[in-house]
Amino acid sequence: MTPKPDSSRRGDLAQTLLDAAIDVFAERTYEGTQMPAVAQRAQVGVGTIYRYFPSKEALGNAAFQYAKGGLLAEYRAAVAEGGPTTSTREEFSRLWRGFARYTAAHHNAFVFLEHQQHDTFLAPESQALAAELDAFAADFILSGQLSGEIRDGDPKLLISMALGAFAGLLKHVGPGGLATLTPDQLAQAEQAVWALLHREASA
Repeated sequence: MTPKPDSSRRGDLAQTLLDAAIDVFAERTYEGTQMPAVAQRAQVGVGTIYRYFPSKEALGNAAFQYAKGGLLAEYRAAVAEGGPTTSTREEFSRLWRGFARYTAAHHNAFVFLEHQQHDTFLAPESQALAAELDAFAADFILSGQLSGEIRDGDPKLLISMALGAFAGLLKHVGPGGLATLTPDQLAQAEQAVWALLHREASA
């Protein structure tokens, strides 16, 4: 009798391929990456990749969904920590901590998500996931605007400002993300990014 494939080993290899793809995409961009480079990073033959992902586009979408889904899950878990929040500022602190954890564990995934154009290969499922994360962020901004804690303005513009600050911080601190900062540095960085969003009290 032919033994059945070990599903756990297959799952481990699929994850290895995704991790390798994200690392190479972060270094070379998706457009600049060839499949042999991913295979070399994963230490497998190119044919092995195609047994799991039938094309570069399939691999790119799987990597995008893994990274984007992980970030969204981290944000949601962070907001849920400690029960209901009492202010937008408190919710921002939870999101900040979640972001720090995510970038510490998945630095290259964040680089892949935020520093590259993805519209050349994203499938509808990936686009829907991206829209879900965008809506999550927009809801946070709109809620803060309604409470008077976040400045007026287009939520997309305000989100872009915050993400630009996040990306700049990551470029400064390098691999390991915000978790490599001291508690005081992390608090200072959080306050600086919050200042971009916060509505100043009227004189």
